[in-house]
Amino acid sequence: MGTITRINTRLNLEWEAQHAHEKADHGTAGFITGDEYLAFLSNSDQATLRDCLQDAVSGNSTVERALLHYFQGMAVNAARTCKGLRYLKSIGQQDEALTIAVHALWETIKTYPLQRTSSVTGNLQMEMLKRITRSVSAKLPQFMAEQTYGDFEIAESIHSESCTNATTEAHLMECRPHEESIGSPWIEVMRVLEWSVKTHILSVSEAKLLGQYTSATTKERHKLADEMAMSSSELSDKISVLKRRLARRLASAGVERGSLM
Repeated sequence: MGTITRINTRLNLEWEAQHAHEKADHGTAGFITGDEYLAFLSNSDQATLRDCLQDAVSGNSTVERALLHYFQGMAVNAARTCKGLRYLKSIGQQDEALTIAVHALWETIKTYPLQRTSSVTGNLQMEMLKRITRSVSAKLPQFMAEQTYGDFEIAESIHSESCTNATTEAHLMECRPHEESIGSPWIEVMRVLEWSVKTHILSVSEAKLLGQYTSATTKERHKLADEMAMSSSELSDKISVLKRRLARRLASAGVERGSLM
C-alpha cells in the first residue's frame, strides 16, 4: 500500500475493502451496504441529497465517507481543470493537487450549508471550489493566485443566483464515482458564460439570466418570466438577443459554444 501515492486510488481500494459490501447505518437510507447506498444516491432527487448531507453534517461518518466516494469524480475533475491545481501539476505536484481537491470536497460534505435546499450538487461543487481556492492560493506565485481568485469570483457570481433561485432540480454538476464532468453540458455552459463576462460580451446579470434560462425547465422559465414581470414570449425574445450577441462573438473568436446555443 505504501507505493500507492494517489489519494483517489487509496480511497477506492479502501472503499472496496471496507465499505462497499459491509452493512452499516446510512442514515436516511437505512442499514444497507455501501454499494446499495450509492445506488440509493443515484436515484435521489435534490431534496433527498440534501437530507443525506444533513446526515453527514450531523456526524454520521458512514454517510460522510459514502458521499465522498459518490462525488469523488468531482474532486478528480477539479484537479484537472482548476487553474491553480493545474499549475501545481505543471511543477510536478500532481498528488498535492489531487489531495487538495479531495480534502476540499470532504470538508465541504462535512460542513455543507443545509439552508441551501436546491441545486445541491451545484452548491456542493461551488463550496468545494471556494475551499480549493483558499488552499491553493498560498502555494502559487502572486500573479497566479490573483488570476485564480478572479476566475472563481466570476464563476461564483454567475452560479450563486441560479442556485438560490432553484432554477433546476437536475444534478447539474454531479460526478459519480470514477466519472468526470469534463464536457458535461452544464460545465460547458458555465465556461462559455465565464468567458462572456471576462470579455465584456455580457454583463454579470445577463450571464446569470442566460444561465438560469438555459438550465430551467419550461415551467421554471414561465416562473422566471413572472418574477421579471415579463411574458414568456418577451423573456424568450430577450434570451434570443443575448444568445445572438454571444453567438456572433463566439464565432469570431473561434470559441466552442458547448450546450448553450
